[in-house]
Amino acid sequence: MSEKNPLIKAKRRAGRVKRWLKRKMWERNIGKQYHTWLAAAANATPGSVDNKVAIAVIVPVFNPPVAYLDECLSSVVNQSARHWQLVVSDDGSTDAAVIKYLDEFTAKHATDTRVIVLRNSNGGISTACNRGIEALTTDYFGWLDHDDALDPRCFAEFAATIEGRVASGNSVDIVYSDEDKIDTRGNHFELYAKPDFAPELLLTQMYLCHFTVFRKEIVDSIGGFRPEMDGAQDFDVALRLLPKLRGVVHIPKPLYHWRAWSGSTALTIDAKPWAQEATARAQQQYLDRTFSAGADAGGTALPSKVPGLNAVHPRIMGEHLVSVIIPTIGTANGRATGRFVDDAVTSLRAMESKITLEIIVVTTGEMAPVPGADQQVVYRTESFNFAEAINTGRAAASGDYVFLLNDDTTACEPDPVTRLLELGQIDGVGITGCKLSYPDGRLQHAGMVLLPSGPTHVWISKPAKEPGYFGSVLTPRNYSAVTAAAMLVRTSVFDELGGFDTAFAKDFNDVDFCLRARAAGYRVAWTPYAHFTHYEGATMARKKSDPVEQALFDERWAPACALDPFYSPALNSGLQRTYEAL
Repeated sequence: MSEKNPLIKAKRRAGRVKRWLKRKMWERNIGKQYHTWLAAAANATPGSVDNKVAIAVIVPVFNPPVAYLDECLSSVVNQSARHWQLVVSDDGSTDAAVIKYLDEFTAKHATDTRVIVLRNSNGGISTACNRGIEALTTDYFGWLDHDDALDPRCFAEFAATIEGRVASGNSVDIVYSDEDKIDTRGNHFELYAKPDFAPELLLTQMYLCHFTVFRKEIVDSIGGFRPEMDGAQDFDVALRLLPKLRGVVHIPKPLYHWRAWSGSTALTIDAKPWAQEATARAQQQYLDRTFSAGADAGGTALPSKVPGLNAVHPRIMGEHLVSVIIPTIGTANGRATGRFVDDAVTSLRAMESKITLEIIVVTTGEMAPVPGADQQVVYRTESFNFAEAINTGRAAASGDYVFLLNDDTTACEPDPVTRLLELGQIDGVGITGCKLSYPDGRLQHAGMVLLPSGPTHVWISKPAKEPGYFGSVLTPRNYSAVTAAAMLVRTSVFDELGGFDTAFAKDFNDVDFCLRARAAGYRVAWTPYAHFTHYEGATMARKKSDPVEQALFDERWAPACALDPFYSPALNSGLQRTYEAL
């Protein structure tokens, strides 16, 4: 029937209505748990929780809108926790309305020993915070911007978390929560459901941000805040503490509400351009402390193509030989002469200019020489086993790192192995993955998260410009697993784990390897700065996983898939709704 037929028109119209209703129902369910949590805050009774660990908060103040300051301080004094301390550190406010408000606030709470109001001349936010630290009497403290607000259950949640960890014999250096934004009308939006502690993410993003509580002793040990870092003073503290942090705990609840208005960076990074400059200085000094050698700087921290983000590149320490292992069956690349493996080797040789490479091509059976390869190892088998091929390549490798690379890849940005090694050399990192794109530019690999349905490539098939969840595609970070299509591994870690498990001949071998590395105490990192094009499926076209290997993976790693530390339990675990708030 013609499209103009009334019946066809009616069916088309009914289909559009059905899709519209489905979409509306879908949108209605997004964030249901989050909004329920926010609504329940009204039921919190001030002083009703007898917490054992007292939490202190320092509020540096300088000429905020009085209405926001009042809401900020009220959110502290009305906490459900009974034991806390509030130190208001006025940094020489000149606004008459603010001065009047602070006078009245001081008088109102004159008999409450938990409240301290400091009045000083202007010295900057770090100086104001340091003055606040001197007045503290608690073991743990955080800070609150003078125009933001805390959830009334905040201190109770933090105290309970610290109490529970200490009772079980664990040390606690830092505890941080999720956060959201609140507009000038009090509407909540942009929930940031953060990952658990991710050191490689902290290099480029102060993702701990709000609300974070520090053990006072460790902040005292580094001399507190540095005035020259005003604008990024909290990031600077976190980076200075990073080498000595032992107990960092994440509370996956939005306990801090960041005010979004014209004078705050919650609304736009342009509100405080000096903060970005201070961030770069803090990052550069961290690099110089950690990766410098003699007169050489520790790397670079320079503005990236993304406004508000710096590209952080640690200096490679020492000389390294990286053994590149490329399994291949010699699949033709579709041109008159040539194979995918030839393109992979040629591309890598052309694009990597800084790291010494030893390229080992593992061929299934005899094969014509691959130009540019240092070794060509024959893997003889009647039934191809990817894990076995990788292990065969490792036996021939002599580098202190091995770089596993699919034969259907080409490097599309300079020095990809260098970029991988920038993270791979960091103490505690055992495996580093990279960004992979399809030939048309769409994302193929930007890390993996573990869902109840199994390991999942985040943002797969999304456009090249996809930034990810709070910039997750834009900056280095940690994941539970990365693909072996382009994976850098410390050789010592590879050997300690016994290589790839040959029980996973076709599927899950890389994820299993990553999870075993994490179980052994190593971190898995990922960087967008190493970028390859991946002609996925060109050398082995398969759609469904092997049922035997699927069953083995599920038996071994089902608990891990139920709770991925780098994918918040506050986010939807449904495959089609990843990174949406529950």
